[in-house]
Amino acid sequence: MSGEIAVLESAEGTILWRTLQECRQAHWILQKEVSPGVFSVSLTTTGRRALETSGRPAN
Repeated sequence: MSGEIAVLESAEGTILWRTLQECRQAHWILQKEVSPGVFSVSLTTTGRRALETSGRPAN
């Protein structure tokens, strides 16, 4: 698993975006705008560790 997805800004305000905000606040993901209205979301090392300790495979 690459640990990276693209998310459209038009989905802002949805459960997905609220979840992404929580993950960003926990430092589990990085989010950056790669083009207008399109964001790259990737796992940080802390996020991968959180997945590993939760019992879910990170790969």
